[in-house]
Amino acid sequence: MPVRPVAEDDEVDARPFGEPEGAEPIAVTRLTRPDQRWTVRRELVDYENALEIVKNTGLVRFEDLGLEVDREVEESYGWVADDFCSPRGETSWSVLFRRGEWSARTDTHTTVTCTPEEFVVHARLDAYEGDVRTFSRNWNRRIPRDCV
Repeated sequence: MPVRPVAEDDEVDARPFGEPEGAEPIAVTRLTRPDQRWTVRRELVDYENALEIVKNTGLVRFEDLGLEVDREVEESYGWVADDFCSPRGETSWSVLFRRGEWSARTDTHTTVTCTPEEFVVHARLDAYEGDVRTFSRNWNRRIPRDCV
C-alpha cells in the first residue's frame, strides 16, 4: 500500500483509528439443524445437466423477541446441451415466523420453462396465519424471448 509522506505543517490528524465499534451479537438459539447442499449432475451420454440446491436455515429463535424463524428452500435447474428449449428452473420457498401461539408462513413455487418463442412462467404464492390460508395468488405469464 502506498504511504503518504507527512509534512511538519500538515494539519491532517495522522493518529491511527480507535478501537472498532459494533453492536452486541443478537442472542439466538438454533432449534433444528440447517441443511445446505448443491448437487451438480452431468450425463455425458445424453448431455443432460442439472443443478439441485437445498438452502434450509433450520429453525432459529431470536431470544430477545421470542420469535422463531425458519426458511426451507429447494431449487432445481436443468438443460440439455444445445437444446435451447430445454432449460427449466423450479424454486420452492417456505418461510415461517412463529411466536407463542401465533404463526405466519409464506409458501412460493415458481417454474420457468421456454419454447422457441417465449419464456413460460408459472408462479404461486400462498400465505398462512396458523393453518388458515389467508392469501393466494397464481401467475401465468409468457414473455417473448426476443432472440434470447
